Amino acid sequence: MGNLRTYLSEALVAISLACSISAAANVTVLPLGSGCASFPGYDNTTGIAGPLHVAVDSTGGEFDGFQFVPQFSTAVGGGAWGFMVIRPVANGTAAPEPSPMQCANDTLQAYLDMGFVGVRWQNLIAAGTPAESVFGFGLPDLPDPNYHLETYQHVVDGEIQPDAYLGAVNITTWGFNYQNFTETGEYYFARLLDHNSNNLATGEPLNPGEFTGYIKVTAA
Repeated sequence: MGNLRTYLSEALVAISLACSISAAANVTVLPLGSGCASFPGYDNTTGIAGPLHVAVDSTGGEFDGFQFVPQFSTAVGGGAWGFMVIRPVANGTAAPEPSPMQCANDTLQAYLDMGFVGVRWQNLIAAGTPAESVFGFGLPDLPDPNYHLETYQHVVDGEIQPDAYLGAVNITTWGFNYQNFTETGEYYFARLLDHNSNNLATGEPLNPGEFTGYIKVTAA
């Protein structure tokens, strides 16, 4: 956590420049810097931060503490793409094994089976349409925006919170969007709630069944 403390001091100096406020009341978002040095557990001899514990936080419900697993789709040519999701735990069954995560080459990564290219560390992004900048990987025919995921500090009522939170463009609030299909079952994908993320059909800030929260990053 030493690197995190260093970035906290620098962030406080720059607090007047970081004025983005999350959807939650009384929370100020402060960037911790770019690159892997801003992630918990950074090793400056390797340039890698990890392993990382990346989990849902502050939903006020049962999903707090859930970690992410991949929801795969198949790309043309046999490759893979998809979303990082959380799954409900029904009837006391075991939760899916979370995907290992790290930050390397200045990018958050998950260890995933990417089809014909094999199992590898895959870069993670928040990208898609402006209304759904989803937490995913290898998205085909990627439209803008393509947000580089970074870590941020939260200040609540003037008090610095001890953990790092995942976000982009000075936003750390995510919408957890419910999906249920015969083939894949139930899951929630995460979309960054930026200034263009209202439901295009209804104009509402959230989709039906969607709830808000943060993605907290700690050293595993």
